[in-house]
Amino acid sequence: MVDVTVSIVTGGSRELILDCLGSLYQNADGLTLEVIIIDNARSAGLAEAIRGRFPDAVVKANEIREGFSANHNKVLRVATGEFVFILNDDTVVHPGALRAIVSFMRAHPEAGVVGGFLLNPDGTPQYTGKARPTLLAAAMISMGLHRIFPDNPVTAGYYRKKDTYAEVEEVESVNGAAMMVRRDILPKVGLLDDGFFMYCEDVDYSIRVREAGYRLYCLANAKVTHYRGKSGSGRKMVVIYHKSLLRFYRKHEAKRHFFLINWLVYAALLLRLLIYYARGQVRSAAAAPAA
Repeated sequence: MVDVTVSIVTGGSRELILDCLGSLYQNADGLTLEVIIIDNARSAGLAEAIRGRFPDAVVKANEIREGFSANHNKVLRVATGEFVFILNDDTVVHPGALRAIVSFMRAHPEAGVVGGFLLNPDGTPQYTGKARPTLLAAAMISMGLHRIFPDNPVTAGYYRKKDTYAEVEEVESVNGAAMMVRRDILPKVGLLDDGFFMYCEDVDYSIRVREAGYRLYCLANAKVTHYRGKSGSGRKMVVIYHKSLLRFYRKHEAKRHFFLINWLVYAALLLRLLIYYARGQVRSAAAAPAA
């Protein structure tokens, strides 16, 4: 029996995906892996490069570019592993991480999803398990105040920013960059919501896992370096991010608040997007050569 099916979507960076796969196979620790890669960019020579170094890996190329959830759902539908590890291509798995998560989930059948402990390239912690966003946290994030005041208690609590982390922590949501899912919860919880092209799908899925009666954890000894932003950035991603925020709010939060509050949230999202575009136009004009 396959222990872990690993689902990776690559945007076409050969260096990233080869480093990621190398860390996986090197640190399998005796676990049987089924690795399935969705090539979302149909990059010339990428499949051959992967098969040349990792012949056991399965590479499937998309005809058209699809979103995070839709791509990982393709793997979730065919996975044969006891667990499915949803993993970004811009990650490196540390020694012992896979074994730690699998051992924990086998010992704790109530654990529906377990996240790796994400690190920045310099070794400092990233946010790994987030809290369910409050209305105030959502408003502050939508206005960019979490960047201006990074240590404020509202958004710091959402991102779980703190000095020390317990070896095992129960969380409200797990970051989708390194998320192990117990496969036998799928009939009850379902697949990822492919209405989220990218962003917020992990928080949405975490909420659904908890609503189905399972618990979510992060393990401090399951370290994964995440080169955040390497696999996707730019103006288009900002638009996608705001669309995902809007979908998430309407799906999970709007019914909990008075309609005038909801419209204020929608207005704040639109205002932030307009400000971003205005700044982008100014920068473009400043960078343009004089006629």
